[in-house]
Amino acid sequence: MITTHPPNYYTVNNPADPTAMALSAIRKAEHQLIAQVMPDEDTDFELAVSTLAVSTGYSRHRVRQLILAFYQLKDLPLLEQLQQDLFHLDHQRLITISNALFGLNPEHLEVVDELLTDYLTPIAPNQALPSHRSIRAKIAAIRSMLDDAKADPDKDPTNRREFDISPGDNDTTAHLFASVDPVEGKLINDAVAKHAEATGMNKGEAFVDLILSKVKIKVALNLYSAKDLANAPVWGTGIGWLDEKTGNHWSAQASTVRDMDQAMGKHVAGHDPTPDIRAAVEGRDGGCVAPYCTVPADRCDIDHRINHEDGGCTCAGNLSSACRHHHNGKTDGRCVYLSDPVTGIVVWVWQDGTWAVSVPEGPLTPQSARWAQTVSQYRTTHRKRWAAAAKAEAEAKTTEVQEDAPPF
Repeated sequence: MITTHPPNYYTVNNPADPTAMALSAIRKAEHQLIAQVMPDEDTDFELAVSTLAVSTGYSRHRVRQLILAFYQLKDLPLLEQLQQDLFHLDHQRLITISNALFGLNPEHLEVVDELLTDYLTPIAPNQALPSHRSIRAKIAAIRSMLDDAKADPDKDPTNRREFDISPGDNDTTAHLFASVDPVEGKLINDAVAKHAEATGMNKGEAFVDLILSKVKIKVALNLYSAKDLANAPVWGTGIGWLDEKTGNHWSAQASTVRDMDQAMGKHVAGHDPTPDIRAAVEGRDGGCVAPYCTVPADRCDIDHRINHEDGGCTCAGNLSSACRHHHNGKTDGRCVYLSDPVTGIVVWVWQDGTWAVSVPEGPLTPQSARWAQTVSQYRTTHRKRWAAAAKAEAEAKTTEVQEDAPPF
């Protein structure tokens, strides 16, 4: 008897993994059960919440989230069908999707459904399922592309700053709150971390010292954008895809421009990569290349897949972003990995024979290149439509004024 498996699937659906199969069956049963007891739209919502809370033992808040998530899924027929085929999305991921889509313009549902379903469809065997954070980031990027209301594309990123300070729970502390744009947040966090490392302070002490002592710290942030696309989106290391206003604002502040195509093909004789090679590796990987690891690329080590002392070259094709934990695991021989230098897709194998595939989401991957092209085409096309509509409206107003003008 010959057993065939689907060519591409997530680790949570691995047909050769009994644990994955058992949990898939549980997810399927839970999903079908909640779908079966979903209240009708004309049912008293709060009564339905109370009833399901009693039956499931879930909190009322959890039940509300589930109901709204299943309502949202019905508005995404392509994703709903994919879920019915795979049952790969657990309840928390469905809730993450629902929360991230809250307030979405109904006119955008069809495009969101298509793009999100494509994102949550596996493209490699035993692929790591996107995390909650990755799903939120993808939806935010889609909404930004669509100029959806929640993305708030017209808001000037320099006007997002807010600050407040309030007494703590006792007389010995105070709580600080600050709201800034994502790039400023990343730069502040990097400066605090760098100062803490240099001085031996904890991050709280370093933050206070930076403000009160006016210490100057220099930090670098890599921004990536396609040079051959009009209206191309911008990706920030440790942040992800930026909304258009923020991307344009910070791109204009760049002090150095590097060609990532050249850096991808560059080799150096020494062990340490040059800044442009490191930027290329970080831009391809986006984060630690180990499955289900969420450490951003700029906080990772740059690992030689084939050790430099064993003849491995210092070039993007032999380098990967690995957090210290997974870097040490590879050095100690607990795991090894193989990588495709073009796509960045990485196959990890552990000592016990367990294996999994991670698909990077950095801006320099083929998938992200297609996404950048999609965003560029969408923005360009819609700007032409908006310009034509504005011109037609202006001409109509001119005609109306002329028709109403008194004869002289």
